[in-house]
Amino acid sequence: MKLKKLDRRMNGYGDFKYSTTFRRRSQGDLFFQIRNWCWETWGPSCELEFWDQGKNPAWAWAMTEFEIKIYLTGDKEASWFTLKWI
Repeated sequence: MKLKKLDRRMNGYGDFKYSTTFRRRSQGDLFFQIRNWCWETWGPSCELEFWDQGKNPAWAWAMTEFEIKIYLTGDKEASWFTLKWI
């Protein structure tokens, strides 16, 4: 698992600075562990698609058919994430 810096080509750019990707079938359990940790650390959030309606300033996630991503807003959140999970 890697934390990637977003650029203009990627969903979430402008609102988020980093993302990490999970393969839906093989890394689902890890995604749920990390999402629960994000929830406990920064409070509840929602999927990226609805983030502008129920905004949590620190994080969000997105699901597609094949992968799941967690998005982090800035350097502080990325540092916490890295210390815990990478």
